[in-house]
Amino acid sequence: MNPLIKICGITSKDDYATCFDAGATWVGMVYYPGSTRHLNLARLADIATCGLAMGPNAPERVLLSVDIIGEALAPLIEAAQPNKLQFHGNEKPDDVAAIKAQFGLPIIKAVAIETLDDLDQCNKWHSLADWLLFDAKVRKGFQPGGTGHSFDWSILRSYKGHVPWMLAGGLNEKNIAEAIRISGAKAIDVSSGVESKPGVKNSKKIHAFIQATQLA
Repeated sequence: MNPLIKICGITSKDDYATCFDAGATWVGMVYYPGSTRHLNLARLADIATCGLAMGPNAPERVLLSVDIIGEALAPLIEAAQPNKLQFHGNEKPDDVAAIKAQFGLPIIKAVAIETLDDLDQCNKWHSLADWLLFDAKVRKGFQPGGTGHSFDWSILRSYKGHVPWMLAGGLNEKNIAEAIRISGAKAIDVSSGVESKPGVKNSKKIHAFIQATQLA
């Protein structure tokens, strides 16, 4: 079975269409003003409308936010019409539990990895998250994801939890086969690895990445 693929940080309807054509499972829509991939409410709504028009086979929309909790999420969800929510900050389990109860959407929780000990973070999410996303740990003050940094993929062989997970961080068409072989990943998340420059997705790179993943 081919790995599931999430193209994160799309910024246009054309990006969405490319992901659909290339065979992506999910697209990530970023609401984080510190990112070059940030989408305001109007752009979230525009892309969501495009996705809905594509029909039921379109890639699912994942709304990515950072440390936005409670009612502050409501206008984002109304605009983006997401199938899943992704939390990429320092959200607390109680906050995420309340969000899940209120909105009824599946949750992806990003977990920053640098050493084997970082897998201990997973325990507090096992009853809340529908997916974990393992990404490279970055220094404080840096963008929390989509930076192109990677980590030691072999660490993930030690993950024994029951929650399914995605591999992220520094992936591209040239290293994805090795990343899958070493980590055992069954789902993949990519952003900067399919861009011409930060925040600008490249259609050819998206197709090449997905093809390389399917051949891995």
